[in-house]
Amino acid sequence: MGFTSEHFTSEQQLHNEVNRNRLYEQETNRLFDLLANAGYQYEDCSTIAPLTSKINRFKEEQNALILAHHYMTPDITFGIADYAEDALGLIRRAEESSADTIVMCSVASLAECVKISCPDKKVLCPEKLAGCSVSDSITVDDVYRLKEKYPGVPTIAYVTTSAAVKAVSDYIVTSANVRDLIQALPDKQVIFYPDHSISSSLNAEFSDKEIIGWNGTCVVHDNYSVDQVMHFRQQHPDAHVLFHSEVNPDLYLHGELHGGTKAMLEYVDKHPEVNSFFMVTECGLSDQLRTKYPEKKFIGTCSLCPFMKMISLDNTLLSLDEKNSWKYEINFSSRVLEGARNAYLKTEYVLGSKRHGC
Repeated sequence: MGFTSEHFTSEQQLHNEVNRNRLYEQETNRLFDLLANAGYQYEDCSTIAPLTSKINRFKEEQNALILAHHYMTPDITFGIADYAEDALGLIRRAEESSADTIVMCSVASLAECVKISCPDKKVLCPEKLAGCSVSDSITVDDVYRLKEKYPGVPTIAYVTTSAAVKAVSDYIVTSANVRDLIQALPDKQVIFYPDHSISSSLNAEFSDKEIIGWNGTCVVHDNYSVDQVMHFRQQHPDAHVLFHSEVNPDLYLHGELHGGTKAMLEYVDKHPEVNSFFMVTECGLSDQLRTKYPEKKFIGTCSLCPFMKMISLDNTLLSLDEKNSWKYEINFSSRVLEGARNAYLKTEYVLGSKRHGC
């Protein structure tokens, strides 16, 4: 009895399926080892293993680097990201990388900032509609009106602003380097926008300067109140409370630290004697810490960012599909790119060898 071509095809399909199932099982085990402490069950990891496997294969084939903000979900930060860091850290990773493509698992404004810092790289954002309430609070016209009201006063744009706003600003910063820039500038007045909480805290810190702010607020960090934090402290007196800079500055007195996500992570790392923390910021940071420090408690409430959570494994995979990647690519007009790039390079120049910038 001879073997038909259909027989050989069936044999090959069976062989391919066995190999694929074996690879998915290996990926499931890898994911479970990483994600169990973040609350993922083995079945959850089995469900996402085909997605993470494909994404990681595409990443290798396309010489792509996947960068994730701390606020991403654990399946992204641990399953596919090469690095999970704060805004400044991600921009530095992009600059230092030899990758042809950068996939930014973040809000669109941060992906735009990576394109500004790396104009020759292909930068993808899995969901371009992933906006930001802080960014939405200020427009180019608003910046022009501030310039008219305060002629000659330098303007500093926060990373969560649109590329168009950055293009008409003098400098671009994150929460990690805004203090370094203000300290380095000789001006007694500076305009910082759009986050009101950060500008208020800067005004309190720099007694020799006036920080002219804006009224932008974060939908995540604006949810926290003094009463909520005081109640938590009464229930958990041994816990350390860490605030993100974007919360109302009235809360700062009721915690051990206020700063960006990097500062919050460093605080946990440098205080091994503390066993429980309340991270007053987006939920993703606590998820990441539970995985890194399974012996510690990260307790209390947290708030989800509806924009950060628009990024998923599904749309990250779609962005890496070479047939459709153009839909996810970050690009600007030459005018916007030139203006934003100038602000970025000017920041780099002022801060010099510290390499602090956007």
